Amino acid sequence: MRMSVAKQVLLHVVVVLMLAGMAFPVLLLVFNSLKAEADIFASPMGPPHAVTWANFRRVLSETSFAVNLRNSAIVAFSTVILSVVVTAPAGYALSRFKFLGRTFFSMWLLATQAFPGIIMVLGLFTVLTTYGLINRLPGLIIMHTSFSMPFSIWLLKGYFDKISVEIEEAARIDGCTRLQSLVKIVFPLAVPGLLAVATFSLLLSWNEFFFALVLMRDNAHYTLPVYLARFLGSGGVVQWGPLSAAALLITIPVFVLFLLGQKYLVSGLTGGAIK
Repeated sequence: MRMSVAKQVLLHVVVVLMLAGMAFPVLLLVFNSLKAEADIFASPMGPPHAVTWANFRRVLSETSFAVNLRNSAIVAFSTVILSVVVTAPAGYALSRFKFLGRTFFSMWLLATQAFPGIIMVLGLFTVLTTYGLINRLPGLIIMHTSFSMPFSIWLLKGYFDKISVEIEEAARIDGCTRLQSLVKIVFPLAVPGLLAVATFSLLLSWNEFFFALVLMRDNAHYTLPVYLARFLGSGGVVQWGPLSAAALLITIPVFVLFLLGQKYLVSGLTGGAIK
């Protein structure tokens, strides 16, 4: 049944308004990053009267942005690699093998998503202190990987369920071992799901603030979200121009990566949800 013209017009108007509402904060960020401080206070929500690149120059040359960018990149991409390497075999095992406690383990993966991470901070801090991982990037990488694992395993389990077992059985008949059929056949077919896990892990690690703040003790080890939170001028006054420029620079890499991988992310998420 086709919608009436009036309903179609109303639907388009609602969609446009929603898109405008979501785009406005980003546009405001761009405007303020190109304004002088006085211009921001004079017109905080308007376009710049005179475009200036001084905010970007200050962020790149007078702050520790490059060091914190390196930290975030190391943590985020290490988390992506570890998440894919660990969760792919785990998701495959849940999909293909029947073992004692399989159902309980699957339900526990979902149940862990109901607990806020802050309730684990004391226990995790104690464990990382015991192993000497406080104020070290490997400790944060392990932390972020553990946060991404439950959802990633569940997603890949659903994706592997969709891949026909007969394909593996045919490969086994042709002489492949289980490992060879997994590497040469199953994993290539599961690329959209693996890319979905990689994208999810990247976004989670890149944007994570609380545990990075708790575990890291000095500016040389801070990631970008903590760097932004501590972006203050003399007397503790927020410098909105440089802060907006830094926030925009932090947003661009993940935005570009998301645009490049969005079709794989969508197909991976839907593929893992539909059997």
